[in-house]
Amino acid sequence: MEKKILKWFATKNTGVSSKAMAFAAVGIENKGNFANCTPSDPADFNRCLVLIDSVPEIKEKFSDIAKLSQEWAVVISRWDELEKIFIDEVGFDWSKEGSATKTYELMKEIGL
Repeated sequence: MEKKILKWFATKNTGVSSKAMAFAAVGIENKGNFANCTPSDPADFNRCLVLIDSVPEIKEKFSDIAKLSQEWAVVISRWDELEKIFIDEVGFDWSKEGSATKTYELMKEIGL
C-alpha cells in the first residue's frame, strides 16, 4: 500500500484531506497543518476519491481515519452517501459537466 501511496503523491493532485487520509492509513502520525483536515468542498472530496481509486486498500483503513477527529468520524460514517451524490452529480474526477452543488450542500449539512 505504501508504494501505491507514494505513486499517488507523485502523480496525482493531492489536497490536505487526502494527505491526512494517506498518513492515517499507513499509521504515520501527522502533527502538521493538515493532520485533521476533512474535505472542505467537492473538489477536496474528489481528491480523496482519487486517492481511494489509486489505493483501494485505503478503504480498509477507514476506521483508523475516523479516529483522527470527530469530523473525520462523521465523514467516514457518511462516506458512501457523499460518494454517491458526488458521482451522480459530476462523475468520478469531474468526468461529467456541471457543478457539485448537492454534494456541497450535504457537506455543509453534516458539518464540513
